[in-house]
Amino acid sequence: MQADMPVNDNNENQELLNLIGDDAFTRLCTVFGGTRLHVSNSDRSRKRLNIIVGEENAEKMIFHFDGVALTLPMLSSLEIKKRRQAIIEDAKKGMSHRDIAMKYDLTDRQVRRIINES
Repeated sequence: MQADMPVNDNNENQELLNLIGDDAFTRLCTVFGGTRLHVSNSDRSRKRLNIIVGEENAEKMIFHFDGVALTLPMLSSLEIKKRRQAIIEDAKKGMSHRDIAMKYDLTDRQVRRIINES
């Protein structure tokens, strides 16, 4: 695939879903839905993907999509509710607000608001 080539085809999203699985794909869409995710072999990209989809899935994504801009679908309101619940569960498990914010690409303030509203 060519570098910076936008990938918004349903077949590409299906390929990504098959590659990393439903949970990791949902986490990616939670964070990047409706936007482009540039996948690269840089330290910053690798760290961000590791947080969101885990190290093994990050490596798969980099291997298969290095240099590609993936356009991920937006989540429905149901998926947003699932994300909020996952944030609350992560907080109950003792994960710091900072780590939760990084995992879901939110600010600490947004995480605190979600947890306080629960």
